This record gives sequence, structure tokens and C-alpha cells, in this order.
Amino acid sequence: MIPIEIKQFFAAKFGTSLLVKGKPGTGKTTFVFEILNELCPEGNCIYISPRVDQTSPYGNYSWIEGDFNNSEEFLKMLDARIRVIREGCEEKPLIVVDSIDALSIATTRSLNWLANKFELERRLTDFARKVNSDILMVTEQVELDSLDYLVDGVVYLELTDISGHDIRKIHLNKLRGVSLSQSKYPFTLQNGRFKSFGSFRVSYPSETIIPEPIQDPVASKISTGIPDFDRILGGGYQKGSFNLFEMKSGVGDSFYSLLLPTFINHLNLDRAMFCMPSEGTSVETEKSMITPFSGGHRFKDQFVGFDTRERDAKVVPYVEPLTGNISTDMEAIQMVKANLIHKFGPPVLDYIGLDTMEYNYGPENVGRVIGQWASRTKTTQNVVLAVAKFGQKIIESVAHMATTHWKFENIDRTLLLYGVVPKTGVYVVEMDFEMGHPQVTLTPVI
Repeated sequence: MIPIEIKQFFAAKFGTSLLVKGKPGTGKTTFVFEILNELCPEGNCIYISPRVDQTSPYGNYSWIEGDFNNSEEFLKMLDARIRVIREGCEEKPLIVVDSIDALSIATTRSLNWLANKFELERRLTDFARKVNSDILMVTEQVELDSLDYLVDGVVYLELTDISGHDIRKIHLNKLRGVSLSQSKYPFTLQNGRFKSFGSFRVSYPSETIIPEPIQDPVASKISTGIPDFDRILGGGYQKGSFNLFEMKSGVGDSFYSLLLPTFINHLNLDRAMFCMPSEGTSVETEKSMITPFSGGHRFKDQFVGFDTRERDAKVVPYVEPLTGNISTDMEAIQMVKANLIHKFGPPVLDYIGLDTMEYNYGPENVGRVIGQWASRTKTTQNVVLAVAKFGQKIIESVAHMATTHWKFENIDRTLLLYGVVPKTGVYVVEMDFEMGHPQVTLTPVI
């Protein structure tokens, strides 16, 4: 998908002009053909490329290619093609020039193609206005030049680095007549298609269903409840593993989207779960998000959460109070887990908010306790999911104990995930409820 602002830009009644800029390899041609796929269903486009062979996978559109003696000869041929489109289609024609640099070289017999380029740009934009056509021109000249001022819109594609990973971004520098909800979008070229990603949003459905659980893909692992993540992990979370999820600044609670399907799937497989929620949430918050997709009876029977509880708070069977004394609380937690294992068997799933532990017990105590917790887990079939938030002092020490270590980042409102251990590429996290329950997809940014 292309950004919604691009669609709005080309939806204008009269012809508009767009300049697509970017260095070689940033995805400009793939982006152009995604625009053609989405905006030219009636074949109302002309693709002009002196450098791309018409027999390539892009050759599905009306095409002009080759060398021309001069600009006049080229414009006459273009005018004839526009007339044909007008006769068979009510939609505005879209003229794509990929690239204006290559076309300038092809339409001049002199070495001074840059001077010809300036004149060609002016004549092309004038021509498009006269025939009420949209025009899109591609260039690898990324510096600001006269064409930026001549056209109605400018977008810039780049390959940039974030935390040691390559990320593709499209910048909407100028789109005349369009209100920009955001000016930058991460995108991928997976499977040779351009796909941009908007803001991460979660909207719970009015009607929910309890999904059929995903069985463990392999005996030594438990499913994450997310097929994409299971594939990345080679079958899911390893039994006897301590898995660390680190939140970078700006992520907020959106990381929970990756954990919720695991909680639901685990409970729906008749397994037990222990929880110490992150700061800012509570066991009751967990219940409100989980029970619509697993049933209240599972939460009541298979779930135990430790939480800070007011003295006069209502006592519920699935909540145990935190006392603030680390030795007392850890002893109570181990007793609860032993009872869950006795009743339901392994694996038990532990969800730990490390910020809650650090706040209640101090970083110097938590490091030691978590080390014991991780070591003990690795001798069992249980699985720990530990969440650390930006700025916590214990992250570095806990990371050394983790079986897997993942980081979440919010880039231009898009939620990204990548593995530190194992080292992976970057994935865009998206969540929807179209089937009545949370479904998460992880799309690689390539």
C-alpha cells in the first residue's frame, strides 16, 4: 500500500505533478509501480523509461521506451498516446517518467544533458497541465533544484540506519492541497512490492470470539500464538527459556500486542500462567484484555497474578498481594508456581514486569533474584517473558541471562521489533481483530 496522502494527492480534479527522489537502490521504481497498481486500474497510464526493458515484470502498462532525436519528437509521441487513453478511459491519464535524468540523456545528442533536463522538465509539466494529466517524474538527483519548486509534490525515499539496522523510509516533503497526517512512513519491498506502514493502532471489536488455539509446532517449544513469530523462532519459545523484551523510548504499552496472543493461546491450551504486570497496569487490566478471548473460567482457574493491593480491596482468587519484601514475595511466588505445576503440569508461562520489580525492591536486589529465576527456569519446561522499559538500570545485567533478547522501537508511529539474541532483521508489528480475536503479523523491512 502507498501512503493515503499520495492517493489523496492524485485524487485532485485537475492534473498534478509529483517528483520522486532517492539514491540508487532505495526503491523508487518499485514505489512507482505500486502507484500504478493502485491508481491505474483502467490502464489510464503511460510508463516512460529509457533504462527499464519493457519485457521486465514491470511491462504491464502502456509503454514508451528508446532513444528519440529530440524533445519535440518525444512529446509528439506522448501526445498521441494521451489521445488514445482519452478515447478509451474517463479517468485522468498518469504519465510516469522513470527517470527524468535518463530521458534527458535519451532526447539529446549533446553531452550537455543537464541543460536539456531543465528545459525538458518545464516542457513536460506544461504539457501535462494542458492535457489535464497527472505526471510523476523520478530522479536520483537528491539535492534541492529547480524542479522541486516547479512540481506540486515532492517525496524522498531513503535507506537509513536505526540501531544498526537498515530501515527504508518515504518522506512526504511536499504535497500541495493535501493535509499530512504524518510526513514519514517506514516501508518494505518484500516480495518486490512497495508497502508503507502507518501508525500502530489497536481497536478492540464490539463482538469477540474465543479462537481455536495453535498447537506447539515442535515438542521442545511452545507456540507464541503468532504464526509469523513462531516461524522466526523456529517453532516458538523454547521450553525452559527466559525471554527478554526491551522497550525503547516512545513504545508505551503497544508492546503488549506481541504478548497478548501468547497469553490467550497458552490459556486456551489448558495451561497455567503466572503474572506480575508492568507498572501502570494491574492484574484486573490483564483480565479485561484476556478474558474476551479465553473465557472467564480459564482466567479464574489457570491464572494467578501478583499485584500491589489496597488494604480494603476486594479479595479475588486469582490475585495475590505483593508485600514489598523481596524474600517473602519470591517465596510466595515459588509456592504459587509449584501449585500451578501440580494442578496443570508444565509448561507454566511467567510474565514479569521488570519495572514493577525494580520499583518495589530496588535494582540491586532485582538483579540477583532475576538471575536465580532465569537459572531455575532453564532447568524446567516453563517459559518466562520478562519486559524491561526504557531507562531501567538492570537491563544490561538481565540481558546476559536471557535466552532470547528482543527490542521494540517506535519509528514514525510504527511499531518495530528486532532480535538482539538471536540477531534478526527488523519487523513491523501490526495487529487487527478482523476475525474477532487479536491477530498479529510481523512483516520484514527489506
